Amino acid sequence: MYRMSYYPWIVQHVELGEIDRQIKIFGSLIKQELERLGAPDPRVEILPSLEVPEQIKQIATGGAEIALMNPLGFVFARQGTGGARSPLEAVAVALRIIDGKVGKVYFSQLYTAKKTAIRTREQVANRSIGYGLPYSTSNFLVAAARLLEVGVHPLTGVTRVEFLKGHEIVAKAVYEGKVDVGAGHDGVIADLANQPGFGDAADVLVQIFRSKEIPSDPIVTNIPNDTERQKVQKAIVAAGNSDAGKSALFKFWGKVQGLAVTDSASYATLDKDLTDLRLGAADLLPKPKP
Repeated sequence: MYRMSYYPWIVQHVELGEIDRQIKIFGSLIKQELERLGAPDPRVEILPSLEVPEQIKQIATGGAEIALMNPLGFVFARQGTGGARSPLEAVAVALRIIDGKVGKVYFSQLYTAKKTAIRTREQVANRSIGYGLPYSTSNFLVAAARLLEVGVHPLTGVTRVEFLKGHEIVAKAVYEGKVDVGAGHDGVIADLANQPGFGDAADVLVQIFRSKEIPSDPIVTNIPNDTERQKVQKAIVAAGNSDAGKSALFKFWGKVQGLAVTDSASYATLDKDLTDLRLGAADLLPKPKP
């Protein structure tokens, strides 16, 4: 049997109960593919959602065999379980439509209200900035690393830093003038424009920088046996590319179009960003409660 985990903010504006229902559909499709491949015990159990820090611990300690993860969560989990020798492997990647094409990547952006004079990364210096969660990939890490590239320290080179916990909350804060600059994924302005009361977001907000490609969200396994892991990988990718699988993924994972095979090496750029920023899991993940 394979236990599969996910984090609750895997998609915005969808009830957790509906997310759980769609993930269970996806799990049943993986089971069908495992049966077809002759797996001895093809059952797939969907575990209750966990916030990213708890999910990292769960997959790293063998509390799940499969996890739908955010990129930085995977990097931290792998670092904590031996790095290149880790039993954790990224086996599939979420495909999304970016710039009108389906692909394995997405982007981070920095944006501001048009009424500010900020139009470059350098001009973010000595202004206020809003990030999401410290362990978010596009909502903090990548945007922060791209500021450091131009000599603006993302934490000490600005007048005020706010970690606001989500893409939409950051976008609203920039829209309302509560912070000067926001960080987020490439679709955050368009997403805000679809929310009641923010229909003019595309007229109010402007992108000042877009990052290079970031590997999209991975599906991760903790299955040390190579043959077994490859069989599970085939089942996951096949399930995600069936009509029913694509429908479920679209609903529970932010309009994902399907899945592609990937590997852990694809996420090495995030390790470099952490190194450049001199940050690690101990800095960015919340401390456990006593």
